[in-house]
Amino acid sequence: MQHDGLVDAAGAAARTAGVSVRDLRADEMAAASALYAEVWGLAPRESPMEPGLLVALGFAGGYVSGAFDADGTLVGSCAGLLGATPTGRLSLLHSHIAAVRPGTGRGVGTALKLHQRAWCAERGIGTIAWTYDPLIARNAWFNLGRLGAHVEAYLVDFYGPMDDGLNAGEESDRLLVHWSVPPEDQDAPREPEQPHAALTVGDDGGPVLHPAVPVDADAVTLAVPADVEGLRSSDRAVASRWRSAFRDAYADLHEQGWRVRGFARAGRYVLGRTTDDPGHTEDHLMERNA
Repeated sequence: MQHDGLVDAAGAAARTAGVSVRDLRADEMAAASALYAEVWGLAPRESPMEPGLLVALGFAGGYVSGAFDADGTLVGSCAGLLGATPTGRLSLLHSHIAAVRPGTGRGVGTALKLHQRAWCAERGIGTIAWTYDPLIARNAWFNLGRLGAHVEAYLVDFYGPMDDGLNAGEESDRLLVHWSVPPEDQDAPREPEQPHAALTVGDDGGPVLHPAVPVDADAVTLAVPADVEGLRSSDRAVASRWRSAFRDAYADLHEQGWRVRGFARAGRYVLGRTTDDPGHTEDHLMERNA
């Protein structure tokens, strides 16, 4: 799909969502900053992206966009900075933050991402990268299932301690994903019929590990809670157990040569052996820098 096709796809997604998406002006950055604070459960002055930083980011050639509803109200925003691939080439956009106002209709997140992809294509940028909490099922499905991004790394406690309304009290483990700007042909993700379930949801809602993978297994799944954010509010101890269990299971399977291949709508990561898909980029495990 050429650049014009990506622009058309972005426009169609915006119309479906009932919004218009465009680059933000300097005088609109305060509204974007306030939106980020609202979604993160913070006071406006504690926003994870203060207005001046957004202005500087846009001025320096970075990506700062907004989605507006029919009344002209900002209901979504996304910001990213130019970065380098592992080879050192400046051909990557790191999409640092994105937010959609709660209660906004479906499809705004998709409209923002497709606008971002068209923006990158216009500038010759080949890859978009971002991180997300692997325990949030809806984000896993959106990133891996709907968009078709690939897992590149598991980042242990990536941001260190966080004190916002979404992450306070939790270690900030993240999955790093890469999304190709030129659309890739891919089959719809499917869960194997009889995978080994290495991590499941117990009767109490907590994690249950099943680490012994049969030698003849052709796929492994790792379950996540249906609503880990709600669980963090109702039972912080169980939510913390999920962080530890998922990290341990992921690391153990990674060492055995298993890699994430997708995410099933039922709420499970699907992993395959590296030898089953030699052309697939291998993700790697990374510890947070001291």
